[in-house]
Amino acid sequence: MRPRSLLNTTIIIGVMYVLSNLTGFGQRIIVTARFGTGAEYDAFNVASRIPELLFNLFAGGALASAFIPIFAGYLGKNERTQAWTLARYTAMLVFGVVAIGAAIAWLMAPAIVSAITDAGFGPAQTALAASLMRVMLVSTILFSVSGLLMGVLQSNGSFIAPAIAPSLYNLGIMFGALFLWPLGMMGVALGVVIGAAAHLAVQLPALFRTGARWQDTQGDLDEHDIRHVLALMIPRVIGLGASQINFLVNTRIASGMGEGAVSALSLAFAILLLPIAAIAQSIGTALFPTLSAHAARGEKDAFSAKITQALGITFALSAPATVGLILLGGPLVRLLFERGAFTANSTSAVSFALACYAPGLIGHASLEVTTRGFYAIKDTKRPVIVAVCGVLLNIALSLILARVFEGAGLPGFGGVALANSIATLIEAAWMLAWLRGRAGLRGLGRMGAGAAKSILASGVMGLALVAWLRFAGDGALATLAALVLAAVVYGAASLALGNDLIKSLVKGLTAR
Repeated sequence: MRPRSLLNTTIIIGVMYVLSNLTGFGQRIIVTARFGTGAEYDAFNVASRIPELLFNLFAGGALASAFIPIFAGYLGKNERTQAWTLARYTAMLVFGVVAIGAAIAWLMAPAIVSAITDAGFGPAQTALAASLMRVMLVSTILFSVSGLLMGVLQSNGSFIAPAIAPSLYNLGIMFGALFLWPLGMMGVALGVVIGAAAHLAVQLPALFRTGARWQDTQGDLDEHDIRHVLALMIPRVIGLGASQINFLVNTRIASGMGEGAVSALSLAFAILLLPIAAIAQSIGTALFPTLSAHAARGEKDAFSAKITQALGITFALSAPATVGLILLGGPLVRLLFERGAFTANSTSAVSFALACYAPGLIGHASLEVTTRGFYAIKDTKRPVIVAVCGVLLNIALSLILARVFEGAGLPGFGGVALANSIATLIEAAWMLAWLRGRAGLRGLGRMGAGAAKSILASGVMGLALVAWLRFAGDGALATLAALVLAAVVYGAASLALGNDLIKSLVKGLTAR
């Protein structure tokens, strides 16, 4: 990748991630306007847990973190035949595993739904969730191939098609909600399958342009590399499995808190994902192949510089986003979702959950960068240890804080969200400390000074927002103006404090 192209790639990916999340909001606006945050939408969110689990374990982050370093290594040595053979064998393996898992889940759907929900989740909801799950499992099989193609294309420096794919997935769900609505929530589930097919199809032309070779080849792939992919993938699967178990536990806890609790948590976390995607996932996705190359060549100084600069930028953008979500969460939820069956009560529930999730934004964003640092040096064990411990802490805190919130007369699902924030921040701090020792990171003191300036600038921005909301209210126009005001005030405060984000971004992402 050319010296200046990494910055352009990061910007493109960031824009595409924002577009993906905006289309995600679009499909949620359509679905919630029709179904609100009631029983049917709760059933849909429960039904999506197992398909998401299968994807995340075998065809999502676990596969990419194990496959890309080895595949990119072959490409870096111009051994393209071996690279494509590795991709073909890996694709067949992942497809087979996911297909078997989907078949088992299809057969056991009612029992699975009963296992992950509380007694408050009635028989009709359980039956609907099982039916929806069976349909959406088809999308997981499609994603088993599409997820691998994303890693293949990114390793070849082709980022646009993989970045567009999630938006097409959301458009498929929109299609189901708009045109298959006579089928009820089943139409939305069919839209999920349509979106998954589009997610795969859009990447195929880009794949052909890379010169992919999928024909049979003999004796041109070291079997050690297949075992190496599996060896790197298994710890990641365990770590992601622990995270998914956490989501399942939270779903079970929330399902006993009354109608709409599961949906409130799901929507609030979806909103949180927008800044995570725009800030950290775009940086991490663009940096990962380069980090892997630095690690493979033993370029410790360059590796360290990339990580610390990326973390500094991530923190500098996450801090004001956290304050913004807490102060503007309610008005934004009202602006985006409050129409049709989505009532003021729904807005109150989602914004409350969002305010409890928001403090964990910095932790979530930091983990996107530090975990990629570990994967680049082919160390997938330490992130797993941290992830498993974080999940155990999250579950324990969820059970405790849910009771504390209910005892204080507050919705118990707020305690579940706050538990996620606390556990994620602890996990992120632990990961950074461990990566510092493992990779010999330098410049953390300077990064910490920049982080302190970001916190101060965010505080100034928060005061300005509070004053604005008291003066202008929280109507639609006032909320949109508040977003502009927040950006201007934070930028000005950052410059006044000597925390030049643009300079840091250019220096951190274009330096080789």
